[in-house]
Amino acid sequence: MDYNLLRPLRALLEERSVTRAAERLHLSQPSMSGALAKLRAHYEDELLVRRGNLHELTPLAERLLGVLPTAISEVDHVLRLQSGFEPASSERTFVIAGVDAAIARVAPPLLQLVAAEAPGVRFEFPAVDGRLVASVPDSLRTIDGAVLPHGYASGLARLDLPPESWVCLVDAEAGEKGLLDRPWVETIPAREGLPPAAMQLRMRGIELVTVAATPHFFVLPSLLIGTDRVALVPRDLAERVVANIDRLRMVATPVELEPIRDAFWWHGDHERDEGHRWLRGALAVVRDGLIGGTDGDYRGLDLQ
Repeated sequence: MDYNLLRPLRALLEERSVTRAAERLHLSQPSMSGALAKLRAHYEDELLVRRGNLHELTPLAERLLGVLPTAISEVDHVLRLQSGFEPASSERTFVIAGVDAAIARVAPPLLQLVAAEAPGVRFEFPAVDGRLVASVPDSLRTIDGAVLPHGYASGLARLDLPPESWVCLVDAEAGEKGLLDRPWVETIPAREGLPPAAMQLRMRGIELVTVAATPHFFVLPSLLIGTDRVALVPRDLAERVVANIDRLRMVATPVELEPIRDAFWWHGDHERDEGHRWLRGALAVVRDGLIGGTDGDYRGLDLQ
């Protein structure tokens, strides 16, 4: 089968609609219909079966949908591999997964750092989800690595990032009611269970009244403005939020919490990859800049 049909196959099975799949991949509807016809011929299966106004997946399509994301990632990884790596001429795409707050901390200085030396290099920053965390280390084979806290991965090569403290975000006009007596907004962890900071509070016998939860740290401010709600966030994120949103202020946590200890983790298969070694060198420079307060000026620094 033509490997170029893998992405249309995934889009068709996830969208269960030729029209929506075509829109998602920016293809014409006749092109997507043609792809579906080829796929049906290859598998000797209808894949999508109309039931009234909807399409349902056949049993084979259900099985395919379960393995397609991994298969596509593995094919992409194979196509990205190169025998050597020249930053100035490379058009390689590096894939680093992480929650939005962690990526926001690392990605801007990383992009600034590599812009001059490797203008053709691209980066993708997919969100960490439960499937990725649950299948570590295998899930790190098909991406270049992930920014995860200690405890979510172990026994792998890693580059530790500077610890970061937790703080609380609140509306500046919320009054003087104690933090622990207010409703809380939490972030949903990448695996089932309590968020790391909330787990620390529970271990001390503190139960929060949670009224909302989101996997996105950058959604939290919008859920606090004009309310008496509280959210635990990394200090770096909180400082940027209060600098741009006058209504919010940063306050100390009600009890002392262990800091966030993130690291960039990668699979051992990448250890001897020249491009990956270059990436790790760039991340090490970014890490040192976060420790030393480089003020975001990474121009002229040696990545080797």
